[in-house]
Amino acid sequence: MRTLETKTQIAQTLMEGFALRTGITKGESGDPYRRYLWTDAFAVHSFFGLYQLTQEQKYQDYALKLIEEVHNKLGRFHPEDRRQGWISGLSEEEAKMHPTINGLRIGKSLRERRLDEPFDQQLEWERDGQYFHYNTRWIQALFQARQFTDEEQYDEWAAELCLAGDKFIDKTRKQNVRMYWKMSVDLSRPLVPSMGAHDPLEGLITLYTANERRPEMFEDRKDLFTNFNIMCQTNDWSTTDPLGLGGLLLNIIRAAELQRKRELPESVKPEALLQNVNDGLDMYMRNYQSDSPAFARLAFRECGLSLGLRTVWSHKETLENWGYNIEPLRKYMHVADEIEDFWSNPENQAADTWTSHLDINEVSLASSIIAASSVESFGMLEHH
Repeated sequence: MRTLETKTQIAQTLMEGFALRTGITKGESGDPYRRYLWTDAFAVHSFFGLYQLTQEQKYQDYALKLIEEVHNKLGRFHPEDRRQGWISGLSEEEAKMHPTINGLRIGKSLRERRLDEPFDQQLEWERDGQYFHYNTRWIQALFQARQFTDEEQYDEWAAELCLAGDKFIDKTRKQNVRMYWKMSVDLSRPLVPSMGAHDPLEGLITLYTANERRPEMFEDRKDLFTNFNIMCQTNDWSTTDPLGLGGLLLNIIRAAELQRKRELPESVKPEALLQNVNDGLDMYMRNYQSDSPAFARLAFRECGLSLGLRTVWSHKETLENWGYNIEPLRKYMHVADEIEDFWSNPENQAADTWTSHLDINEVSLASSIIAASSVESFGMLEHH
């Protein structure tokens, strides 16, 4: 078992490597076009967390530089797209002031599928577009930036990205409101019509949070609240996917903050999410083997779970003071230790499953490590 100090050093090394490769470090020859919205969202949290842990200003600078780079690269069309400029369609000056107003690209290596190109299920995974749950993760990163810098522009950008999410809702349905899983880069058409399992949950939580911070931007959008509430009415969010379980754990904290101020749908209340998590973890553990070989595992999915466990556990006292029973998670905390230790091993990092997803794996492992000590970087958005 590694010491906390050693783990923090590992996280620093991982995030320094990510910053170097992706052009965040000043004066280096990294590739600033190596952007991927999901990875970058967690990297923002991690850089802020390292700043909190080390008090080294460079880490906050990295976080803010990364936000700027994401908006400048993923707020514009893919380099190989026939279209150019900002996906918002705004002028250069206006677009820089409102970089998230029409969403953000995923950052896939291939441009999005054109209207005249046939659908290929495997190829679609490599094609660009917009994912709703990637946008909600970026919204959370912008909320954290506001917390660490106290600059209101981050709340405004988060709110504008929330409003762009309305275009993911299928407006052709009179009843049984649903969402599209993947949209085109300009949000004009669906690319994959099925709905992401947790998208409505993510949508409602970020919507309510953004509304609290910038209520004037949501005054005429009751329809948006209505649709997300409808989609969250009867849902069971249970899953055995470790990354999905990690996301549910993070949402427990956000739902707990919101529940103190408003009544949430039954399925979104922290008690319900805790039950979903405990049910899912119970099933996940039936097949969990800590000594499975690296070639049969995906680090970023496992580290998503350990991140969620770390984050909720670091806020255990506050959550229990609010009346939520976190104690049942204790029996799963060894899993977070085992995941972090396994993927911190250089032998396991030599596996193709690590190297072929290097950025997201390194950031996910660093995030999990940082969350154990930097309680504000992934958890509470307000000081309690």
